[in-house]
Amino acid sequence: MKKIIVLMFTLLLSFTLIACNGDESGDKITIDFWHMSPVGSESYSGMRSIITEFNESQDTYFVKGTGFSFWDYWDKINVAVSSRTAPDVGLSTIDDVEARASKGVLYNITDLMANDTSDTNLIDLNEFRQSQLDFATYDGDLYAMPFSATTRALFYNIDMFEEEGLTEADVPTTWSELEEIAKRFDVVEGGAIQRLGFDPTYGNATYHGWLWQKGLDFFDENQEPTLNTQGHRDVLQWIIDFNGSDYTRSQLTAFGEGNQMLGINPFAAERVAMIVEVDGLYQIIKNSGADFNYGVAPIPIPDEDGIHVNWGSGFSLELYDNGKDETEEMQGAYEFAKYLLSKDTQIELAEVNGWIMSHISAMEEFVADKPIMQKLLLEVDDAVDKVYIPYAPGWHGNDWQPFYNQALEGTLTVSEALEQARANYLQKKENYEATN
Repeated sequence: MKKIIVLMFTLLLSFTLIACNGDESGDKITIDFWHMSPVGSESYSGMRSIITEFNESQDTYFVKGTGFSFWDYWDKINVAVSSRTAPDVGLSTIDDVEARASKGVLYNITDLMANDTSDTNLIDLNEFRQSQLDFATYDGDLYAMPFSATTRALFYNIDMFEEEGLTEADVPTTWSELEEIAKRFDVVEGGAIQRLGFDPTYGNATYHGWLWQKGLDFFDENQEPTLNTQGHRDVLQWIIDFNGSDYTRSQLTAFGEGNQMLGINPFAAERVAMIVEVDGLYQIIKNSGADFNYGVAPIPIPDEDGIHVNWGSGFSLELYDNGKDETEEMQGAYEFAKYLLSKDTQIELAEVNGWIMSHISAMEEFVADKPIMQKLLLEVDDAVDKVYIPYAPGWHGNDWQPFYNQALEGTLTVSEALEQARANYLQKKENYEATN
């Protein structure tokens, strides 16, 4: 009897593992899909349902989904692409599609669309923003498709505004208004910041984002580094001076680190009155159960000749070519990609992940009963992505951050930080051109 029970348990465990892994392909062609909804995440069951829906509609292909956490995903996909062991379908960053397309690791989607003789889920390029399609284009052809569309906006705490006798009509629209109003919310106790009105280095505010509002950038049209103009120096000095006369950098850093220790966004924790953040903050606030009133507005712009623009760093949907002449898998990956990019599925994905997806009419329908999301969607139209620089693909992050930090901390002057950063990019350019 004991042996029978053990055998039954073993069989049950085997069936359970098969179900969990989604190994129900039978004779179908298996398509591997990597995503960011791992087991245990809030979006896992929704993503699994979307994949199952596709599988149940198919006689030829079976999609096996594998989810990784956001940060683990990037390590996994980068190693897999470089080693030619990538999944058939995956997500990446849309601003650097060129880097992968030029190495021959992506299938040509323009060719796949041209040879598509089906009448289901046909991709309508008019449903995707041209700015995103441009980033997905290499040598005149699409090598990826826009998947999600991010934006950045000013989130403001309405309750705090009302406590100060302010209304939503007082939400700042210019840099000078931002400085003036932000000071009304600052609270310091025992030499430590307890609440901050605003800081231009918090959240998803970036130096290049502030530069764009002045019509400036890190590089010119020939991809030569700039950073050495008075305009560049003025913007960096404005960032440093915004709270610098009221607090030391160490106080601002301690406040920021304290927020990180809480494990929640400082705006969601009601520790800042205003912050520049991505649209994903909407979902963070919703998931945290916060009950304060808030709104979103365009990021304030310079008082003179300011440009309404923000950084939109969306994901791309890519079909990976591992150099194994897998024609059937390529076609199956394309069919699944069409399904993911269809209007109905894009709405489902937005509901599952809380993301703004790239499909225009799908998102207009999705936000119809969501006032905050409606305002965020409007900001997507003024969002642009950062330019891809082959010799310095990390120009906005690791390449720039050390110089930025030293300028903020005062160990380098504004001029020194910008000149040293520019020299670093020039050296990278020289090294790149010597080997390419």
